[in-house]
Amino acid sequence: MDRRNFLQNMLLSISSGSFAAPLEPLPEFSSTPFTLGIASGDIMEDSVILWTRLAPDPLAADGGMPPVSVPVQWELATDSSMSRIVQQGETQATPALAHSVHIDVKGLEPSREYWYRFSVSTQTSPTGKTKTLPKASGHLDSIRFITASCQNYSHGFFNAYEHMVCDKPDFILHLGDYIYDTSFGETFRKHETEDAPITLADYRRRHSLYKTDKHLQYAHSQIPFFTTIDNHDAIEDMNPDKFRQRMAAYQAWYEHMPVRGYHRVGDNHFDLYRKVSLGNLAQISLLDSRQFRDKRELCTEDIDAGYGFGNYRERCSNLFRNDRTMLGKNQERWLEQNLTQHESLWNVIASPGPFLPFRYYKEGKEHRYIGAWDAYPANRLRVSEAMQATTTGHPLILSGDVHSFWAVDGALTTEESERIPVVEFVTSSISANWPPALAEPVTDNLHHNPQVRFYRPDKRGYLLHDVNPSQWEVTARAINDVRDEQSLAFNLASFMVTNGKSGFIKNSLPQTNE
Repeated sequence: MDRRNFLQNMLLSISSGSFAAPLEPLPEFSSTPFTLGIASGDIMEDSVILWTRLAPDPLAADGGMPPVSVPVQWELATDSSMSRIVQQGETQATPALAHSVHIDVKGLEPSREYWYRFSVSTQTSPTGKTKTLPKASGHLDSIRFITASCQNYSHGFFNAYEHMVCDKPDFILHLGDYIYDTSFGETFRKHETEDAPITLADYRRRHSLYKTDKHLQYAHSQIPFFTTIDNHDAIEDMNPDKFRQRMAAYQAWYEHMPVRGYHRVGDNHFDLYRKVSLGNLAQISLLDSRQFRDKRELCTEDIDAGYGFGNYRERCSNLFRNDRTMLGKNQERWLEQNLTQHESLWNVIASPGPFLPFRYYKEGKEHRYIGAWDAYPANRLRVSEAMQATTTGHPLILSGDVHSFWAVDGALTTEESERIPVVEFVTSSISANWPPALAEPVTDNLHHNPQVRFYRPDKRGYLLHDVNPSQWEVTARAINDVRDEQSLAFNLASFMVTNGKSGFIKNSLPQTNE
């Protein structure tokens, strides 16, 4: 199949939601086909996406499902016993989308809890819980949510999610690297194969493996998610030779996420960036920083592959070209409009990778981390100027990707030309290690970067955000041991941002037995 037909067939199948059923009998299930769990996400004030995928044998080809469309029933109720059904219906789980379903339930009440379940044949899924966002124009006194990132199956259990459920957030922002295409460093659990995924079947099996983690399944069933992508989710290389691999990665990602069908027929991408409106309290611009970026490897001569796995390159003039973009022109315009045209008390960017600058020096030469915004300073400056131009909304950056906790005050950056008076909080990973080869460049250069007021590369976990009109509190929640499913979580550090004041303060915490 040629490139054009491949893309059109894939996207048209998603957009149509209907397929001709083969002349085969419907399957009978002797055991549950809901082995990958259920989930909700992309919540709005009046709607929610409900997700599941039929896979009686999750790691088998096609999840153990025959090549036939299967009717799936769904129900939404206002009580946990599912006695007060408010909406219900039936949809088709099709082989073209790996028998996944995405139900866009509309006409819901804002800030309301709902419960849901699926059924097929004689099998019924567990009951899940979700909650809509507050009314976009309404008053909101407080909100609690979580930022998470980087879960590598081979490095440990996803036990952080058990603790997230206990924290009772309104939603989870997952900032990417939901799966890992490769293993690195010391491993604990094995991927289904040592080979990196290439085909659609490969990516489906990798997602299926991750979805079998019981902690992740539990969180998905209890908390709505917003998700975006990072470099391990889908290849970012625009090389035409990797077109099929790229599209396979995005299709499999869509098939396994509780997301709306963001796509444009005829384009080689999905539109994943979107706005999360939290009443008058906050606006979060959730970015896609991978699909549309210009080439990152501009300074490529004399690469030292041993220095941060080759992710740190000597500074060169090409990095500072005004036309370089991390987001692509369309997303840049969208973000600028979000940042400048709103009435929220907090004006927030959620970015897969770190935003604020960090100076690396090796043998007297300045280096840049090419995986994040440091490789796109002109684009960063444009975003910063847009944030500072607006007279409403205290600015804040939330990010992930680097497998470590950071608290950064951009106003303290030593290089005046890149001093950005914005605070950034970086979450550590759910389970992915931060190998010494990656940690060493940061540790060795902390004294050049006084803006980094907190840095912990040795702990896995997530960030818990408690927001009200006057204060934004961030708590770094760490897991004692990701290789122990029963491991406890503890508060590693806590920070407070006051609306209208620059910087942040580090809260004192009681002594904790780690």
